[in-house]
Amino acid sequence: MHEVHTHDNGLFTQLMGWIEGILEFLRQGPKAGKLDINALFAGAVSVGQLDKQKAIAEIDQLISWQEARKKWHQDKTRQKMAATGGDPSPTGLPGISFQSEDFGLDQADLEDMTYADEEEGSSDEDEADDELDPISAERKRRAKKQDHLRRTAGEPVKPEVEEVLKLRESFLAMLRMVLSE
Repeated sequence: MHEVHTHDNGLFTQLMGWIEGILEFLRQGPKAGKLDINALFAGAVSVGQLDKQKAIAEIDQLISWQEARKKWHQDKTRQKMAATGGDPSPTGLPGISFQSEDFGLDQADLEDMTYADEEEGSSDEDEADDELDPISAERKRRAKKQDHLRRTAGEPVKPEVEEVLKLRESFLAMLRMVLSE
């Protein structure tokens, strides 16, 4: 970093400005303001794009599911913490700890992304499995599946939604408008 900074022709300053801009966006949100989801919903109902009662029922189901999922995740984290006997630094570096809230992010969302990455697996592991004999490869595959089942045991099932999805195009248009300014 020091070499880049001392022999810099403005790139380092631009890079730091770009990173600061991202952090500022995460802290403050877009300059054009926030999305008005209530106006989006009311507009869709008024033009007959959305059945109000069905949409409210779906939204209530999604809220209940998210609350149950959050409780499930907290319980699971508590169990893990009890099993390991402590809370290591999230960064793995002594004396340095960042929280997702420092960047305006929700910790549950970040953990969801981590779970999704773990579920996808890596192609390097698959290539290593190809080199194993079929019995060892099958044992490894079953162990991986068992681990996945153990991690997701008791996780609430996401409800099916149809009506809310009708807001997608309007939402994307509104989002583009807010982010373009």
